[in-house]
Amino acid sequence: MIVLSLSRRRLNKVHEKHRPAGIVPRLFLTQGFQSVCGVLKTVAIGFALMAPVMPHATAQGMRVQEKTITDTWTGAAIGGFDPVAYFVDQRPVQGSVTHLLVQDGVAWHFHSESNLAAFQESPETYRPGFGGYDPVMVASGLPVAGYPHLFAIVEGRLYLFRKPENRALFIENAALRREAQRLWPELQRQLSP
Repeated sequence: MIVLSLSRRRLNKVHEKHRPAGIVPRLFLTQGFQSVCGVLKTVAIGFALMAPVMPHATAQGMRVQEKTITDTWTGAAIGGFDPVAYFVDQRPVQGSVTHLLVQDGVAWHFHSESNLAAFQESPETYRPGFGGYDPVMVASGLPVAGYPHLFAIVEGRLYLFRKPENRALFIENAALRREAQRLWPELQRQLSP
């Protein structure tokens, strides 16, 4: 409100110089300023709604979900591929909008109703490790998106890779896997929402 009041005063002073005689000053805001106020209000409400949830989640021993790579326009995780199909069919299978689950702002597409049900029952089992980022790149300190067609299931977890040689290196090298795990929490905090 202070910013709003200061802005109105500033606008009135600027317009007093150029106002024809007899016109009463009107309070108004520019469209850009209104947009900024709307964004700030949305952010403040979001923080207010999250505050009671976060301590409860950590108190229950739950971990905050990894940031998953999503399509900018559709919000689809891992390019719209079915995360359960990697385990069931051992290959990438394109999901369908008829079998859709939106969870924590991420749209997960599934090939079948049974795959959707399996994911709902145990989402942590099927979500890609490192949110779909190439684990070899994560281990080097640089989060780079993996491709849905280039994958491996290692120790019961799905991973996506940028290059075939990264896939082979990750499968063979346990030290690399540990380094990626060590660096991931900090890299994840640096990723934009």
